[in-house]
Amino acid sequence: MELGERLAAQERGLDGLLAGLGLVCEEPFDERVARLAEHQPLYPQYHRIGHKRQTVCRALEADRAAAAHHYDRALAVLLYDDDPSSPRWLTAVLVAAVGRRRVLADLLRAAEHGTPDERRCAAHAWRWAEPPLRYASEQARREDRPTATSRAEREALADLSARFAAATG
Repeated sequence: MELGERLAAQERGLDGLLAGLGLVCEEPFDERVARLAEHQPLYPQYHRIGHKRQTVCRALEADRAAAAHHYDRALAVLLYDDDPSSPRWLTAVLVAAVGRRRVLADLLRAAEHGTPDERRCAAHAWRWAEPPLRYASEQARREDRPTATSRAEREALADLSARFAAATG
């Protein structure tokens, strides 16, 4: 799927979430968008998607029950978002609403059975859904000694991580 098609699918998904939440996204005028569009014709859509994503994320972050209710739609949006960093926000909302294991399991399913685009997008979202390793100090980080709690969080999900590595490796 071409970039324009992926952006259109992602925007349709966000529009569906906005409608389901009863929200309208106001995109403020920004003259830089028109200037950037001269060199990158898809930039206005990319910019608009960012505003819609943040509107959805703020609403779902404020209402975990709504996030759980709209989980499938939100996951579908993630699987069209192939930007390495933008899935961070929606992934965090979903993890808070339904739990890390469920989000990782669904991303794993996409990595194992999805289209090539879904697999790539699942890999970007996985990085944000995975529990972070935390360190007690900078010295501990340099020596790769994460805290016992963060190590235990990772170990509790090792089964999914191993399958994900096999699916994407």
